[in-house]
Amino acid sequence: MRHNIGASAVPPPHRPWDPDDSPDFHASRLLLLVAECGSAPGPHIAGRTKLAKLDFFLRYPAFLERAHTELAETLSGQAAFRASMPEEVEAPMIRYRFGPWDPRYRQFLAFLMARGLITITTSHRPERVRLTSGGKRAAAALADMDEFQPIVTRCRAMRDNLAQWSGTDLKNLVYQLFPEEVADLAYNQEIRP
Repeated sequence: MRHNIGASAVPPPHRPWDPDDSPDFHASRLLLLVAECGSAPGPHIAGRTKLAKLDFFLRYPAFLERAHTELAETLSGQAAFRASMPEEVEAPMIRYRFGPWDPRYRQFLAFLMARGLITITTSHRPERVRLTSGGKRAAAALADMDEFQPIVTRCRAMRDNLAQWSGTDLKNLVYQLFPEEVADLAYNQEIRP
């Protein structure tokens, strides 16, 4: 049987890859965040509020640069982060009850837990998202990949400053530094730089 081939059989134009549509990408970013900005032992990040606020600065390089500019005197000799592409936002967040949030965090964390890359300890308050030995190996492999260097650079820029703050302190900082972009935004509205 012959098949008609022609304009009607041409596939639709290629749609560029959007990292926001990929759970793998989000899981990789969170794995790097915990590995690079987590506390010992673990590494781990204590609380989803802290995880979300650090992820906010990771996703929005222009906001990380503004935070470093405001906190220049507290960077302990570390150079302030400068965004090479400040308009870049790989995955936007929404304004929620405690500031920037992504309603898919449970999905992303479950994705990592199911693969044995993290554990979530709820016996502590706040809960702790901790890398397993497999998670450490996966994060190290990701950190060596050229594609993830911008994320690794931003994580390392937060390591000895913002990553040391509590989730509440980070939330308050976000509200203080970004009133128009975050604090005054209606719930469930997309945050834009």
